[in-house]
Amino acid sequence: MVKQTKPAAGAPAITDEVRKVAELTADPRNARRHSEAQISQIVQAIERFGFVEKLAIRPDGQIIGGHARLEALKRMGRETAECRVIAGLSEAGYKALGLALNRIPENSSWDDDILREIVIEVQDEGEDLLSIGFGPAELKKITTEPDELEVTEIETGPVDDEFWISIRGPLAQQANALKALEQAMKPFAGVTVEQGNINIG
Repeated sequence: MVKQTKPAAGAPAITDEVRKVAELTADPRNARRHSEAQISQIVQAIERFGFVEKLAIRPDGQIIGGHARLEALKRMGRETAECRVIAGLSEAGYKALGLALNRIPENSSWDDDILREIVIEVQDEGEDLLSIGFGPAELKKITTEPDELEVTEIETGPVDDEFWISIRGPLAQQANALKALEQAMKPFAGVTVEQGNINIG
């Protein structure tokens, strides 16, 4: 079954197809490297949740995004895979898309407090987070409440424009201190905090 999405002007044509795994090929210049541990985690995730994210491929079957998922499917003995076929891009366009699919997700970050709550809730329900990408040391760090921050007050002269502060200590505590500083400055009209700089006016 082929489902086609009408492209916008200048955009590639995209269709959803089921392809034979044996006919799909890796990009010989794929810049991402996938460890055995990660592929094993993907296998476990597919077994647990199903194949929920389609492979992005060129019309000839070469992978654009999803090399590790393809390897996982091969190890599982799967014969077919759901694919999103992207047609109509230049060679440079396909390369740029491959980079975008891998790079853009790396530009996000976790909300530590919400992540801690969800991880604890999921663990309490009996889910195995070790099988979906988290390591033992990482889980311990996530579920451990951060230490209380020690704030030292110092006297300063009049300030009417901008000043900076120094936050020292482990990176995790520095991030928590900066969040606390941003919250503390919210009640003051015209005061903003940017990367440790406090702007007034």
